Order: sequence, then structure tokens, then C-alpha cells
Amino acid sequence: MTQESDYGDLLLAWLPAVWRERDSQGDLRRLLKVYGDLLDAFRATMDQRLYDGFPDQDENGRHCQAWLLPYFAQLLDVRLVSPDEAGRRAELADAVAWRQRKGTRVSIEAIAEAVGRFEVEIQEGWKRVAITPRIDRPLLPEAAYGESAIPSPATPAMRARHPGLPAATVDSRYCSRAVQCEPANSGAHTTNFAGQTISWRQVNRHGIPCAPASFQDVSPRTVDLRTPDWHRGHLHPRRVLLYYAPQEGFFAHAHESIAWTLLASQVTQAAATDVSGWHEDDAMVHVIGPVELRVSKANWNGSDLPHVSLRGLTAAPLRVWGVITLTTAALYRFENLWLDNQVQINAGAAQLVGCAARSFKVTTAECHVPVIEAHACLFKKIEAAQGLVRLEYATVLERLLAEALEASDSILLPPLRKDTVDNDVPATGCIRYSRLFHIPEPAVPSNPPDPDTPLVDNDPQWRSQGKRSLLRCYAATCTTEAPLFWSDTFGQPGCGVLHPDCAAALQSGAEDGGELGACHDFRYVLRQKAVLEKLREFLPLGMEAVLLADPTLACPPPSVTE
Repeated sequence: MTQESDYGDLLLAWLPAVWRERDSQGDLRRLLKVYGDLLDAFRATMDQRLYDGFPDQDENGRHCQAWLLPYFAQLLDVRLVSPDEAGRRAELADAVAWRQRKGTRVSIEAIAEAVGRFEVEIQEGWKRVAITPRIDRPLLPEAAYGESAIPSPATPAMRARHPGLPAATVDSRYCSRAVQCEPANSGAHTTNFAGQTISWRQVNRHGIPCAPASFQDVSPRTVDLRTPDWHRGHLHPRRVLLYYAPQEGFFAHAHESIAWTLLASQVTQAAATDVSGWHEDDAMVHVIGPVELRVSKANWNGSDLPHVSLRGLTAAPLRVWGVITLTTAALYRFENLWLDNQVQINAGAAQLVGCAARSFKVTTAECHVPVIEAHACLFKKIEAAQGLVRLEYATVLERLLAEALEASDSILLPPLRKDTVDNDVPATGCIRYSRLFHIPEPAVPSNPPDPDTPLVDNDPQWRSQGKRSLLRCYAATCTTEAPLFWSDTFGQPGCGVLHPDCAAALQSGAEDGGELGACHDFRYVLRQKAVLEKLREFLPLGMEAVLLADPTLACPPPSVTE
């Protein structure tokens, strides 16, 4: 049927011939014409709705508007658990395939990598449990494990190296670990190690593990009956072990870099642009290598200023080398950048989204509008001793100076300070759902009420300018738990990323139930929980999945074969 089909003519053609002969006045023809026009209008409406629902097709043909996902989930009887849209789309697109392979190792790995969006290496717990050798148990040839055949005749010691033997005692003469091999090897696995896709196999399965409790440890053990967590309870016939590399956060092993000297002149010219005659939608865009420079008009603190935006076009934050000093008044925006040296802005204000900054300083004196506004950012040092700092999903490692502070869902490690002269905290502001160095004592109204000092100064660690600070802290939503990161060294992969042993108050203490700090938008903790929740539907009854962070997955195995 063509797009221009006339439904009225089609309906008339379907009528019996005797009905058409009796329609001498054409009444039935006119009625069918009206009905056909109605069907044409209905079809046009449905075509438009289909176009609105599926505006474009991505490379996998899976694109549709996000609001349609719950309806498709009901249609396919899929329970969506992913915390982000990409994972939910994968749950819908692969629902049938996962059900067809339910309970298999292939489906478990596909689910973990689609829902969690991280690569895993799987070990089945029943293969790690020590068993008694039996005569009737078949022994696969060495080639099935990717190793060369044992020569014949062979000594007992040579026979003992057969990788399929159920030996429960490690052979101290050899070391067991993963080594690189050819992709065609029958025992080969393919894994991404810190950005490098490498084929590897296990060598000397009966030897001493070079990396105990990692994906390279295949030594059989006695059954562990403890409740599983990332430390214990792994070796059990009813466990499936999923090893994953610790998340890198803002500092990827494989990242791109650019020197600030290649950007400085163009940024300076952009900040000097006269935008007085510009409209709100006017903009100039320049692409400088892996950076997009955009200039538009912004109103900040009642003044029209150039809005100079620098955005990294790379998957991981783009590393920018060199000291950055900006003296022209403008609203500067940094996005998806790793600012690896000092940044100082002497006029105007700054906005940061998804950035990591070693030292960020703004000298503008303004406490009514933020001079630093950061969303999902990691700072080693941040200073605005005369201005208002607004942080949402931020992590500060060493220093925080602000005249006024507004913070939400953040991890603030250093003591909050107004300046470097004394120990005063910021004079005003609000803190909620955050980790602090100290939660102040409840404020007590003065008696009699005094408009100049409305609260009794009952907390010596919460003072500013000789009296109790007006910096409000919603104590019921905040915590003083010490965070535990994979690394606390700025610039190292894993810096600012919460460790599995971190307190629950930090892993799920944000207002929306996610993790506190700069990695909130990465949803690392929520994605791990979603993987375990999803696998409960696809594992056989009684089986349990355990996620294990394995730092050795960030290092490529050696290329030796023995």
C-alpha cells in the first residue's frame, strides 16, 4: 500500500458487485469517501506520532524518546533497574536475547556490561571449589585450555601440570597468572586493560597465584559459607564472581592533552568581545583541536558580559597543561576539562561542569551571586576569599576558602575557611546532604532576642567575625564520616572515586539516593547495585552474583608464555 492510497476507493473496491450496482444515486460512494478521508486523517496522525516517538535512528537502530521507555518495558514485561538512560535502552533492546540465554555465562556477562556499562571477567564459584578426584571424571585435553600437549613419555611431575586435574594443593614450583596470547588460542579471553584490548589466557593453573583474590587467581579452595561481600564469601558453588576494574573517574589512563598556550590568545580575544548588541541566541563557535570555544552573551550580576565556554570534545576529561590567568571581565565556563595547573580569574565569574581542577581561584568580590559555580567537579584547592561559592556534587580534597558557601551533595574534606588569616568559617550560606569536617551544635536563640546577634555562640568551631557564623548546616542530612577513595592523589586514576569499603552514608547519602561527591553523575555505585539487581532475575534459583573490584584489571598482563 502506498503512502498516497485513497481509503475511500479501496473500500468501494472491496464491496460486492451487487452493492455497487444498487448505488445508483452514489450515496454509498459518498459515505465511503467520508469514511476514507477519516481514515486518511487518522493515518497521518499516527505517522506524525511515530515520527515524534522515533525522530532519528542511531547506529544500532535503537533510538526513541525517553518517555516511551516505560511503555515499551510494560509491553515486553521488562523491569527497568538501570540508573541512566543508556542502560535502560540496553535492557529493552536485549531483553529477548537475555531471556533466550537465561542462566548462561554469556548472558551474565552481557547483562553486567550493558546495565553497569563496565567490563567484567567472570568466574563460576563451583569451578573454584576443591573437589576429590574421581576416576570417572572426564579429563579434557590440554589444547582445550590453550596449552600445548604434555609430551609422551612423561614423568609424574610433568603429568601433574595438566590444567584439567582437580588438584587442591598449589604447586610451589610455578606461578599462576594471566599472560598475553594470540586471539586464536582456544583458551583465549579478550579484555580491555586501561584502554588496550588484549587477548590473554591463564598459565600454570596449579601454581601459586601471583595476584591472589583477583581474576588471575584460579586456585581451588574450600567452600566459604560466609555472607558474600567484596572481601569474603566468594568461593561457593552458588556464587558467580564478577571482577571489574576500579573506575578511573576524571583521570583516565588513556587521555588526550592540550597546552594552554594554544588556547590563550583566542580565549583572551573572546573575552574582549563586545556583546552589547547581541541577542540571547547569538553565538560564535570555534573548534581548536579537541576543544570547542563558544562565545555568547550572558547577564551576570546585572551586567551583560561575554560568555566564554571551553568544552573538551573527548570522552574523558581533556587535560589542559599550563598556568591559566584570565584578567578580562567575563563569565567563563569550563566543561569536561582536566585543569592540571593553577587557574586564576581576576574579573568576572566561573562555571565548571564535569571538570577536575588542581587549583582554582577567583578574586572577584561578590557575595550575592556565585563567583564560582561548579557541578560534578573535583577540586584539590578552590579559593574565592571574597565571593560566594556554589557547589553541587563536588569533591574538595585540600583547601576551600569562601566568603559565603552554598554546598549540596558534596564531599568537603578540608575545614571550611573564610580566609587564611584565622579559623573563621564562611560567614553565610547553606550546606545540605554533604560530608563536612564538623557538624555544628544546634543554634540556640539568644534571650532576650538581639537582632545583631540572633543566636548564642555555642560552638567554637563554627564562628565568623567574632560570633556564631550564619552558615546554615542541615545536620540531619550531613555526615562527618571519613571518605575512602581508590586514590586521594590528584591526577591519578581513581582519585575521588569511592572505594567499596566507603561508608554507606557517602555511597547513598545524596538527596536522590546516589553517592556524594564529584562522581555522582557517573552513577558508579547505583550502576553496581543495578547489575546485582538485574542478575537476580537471570540467575538460576539459589545462585548469587558478587561484584569484586580488581585493580589488576587496570594493568595489561605480561607477554611471556611460561
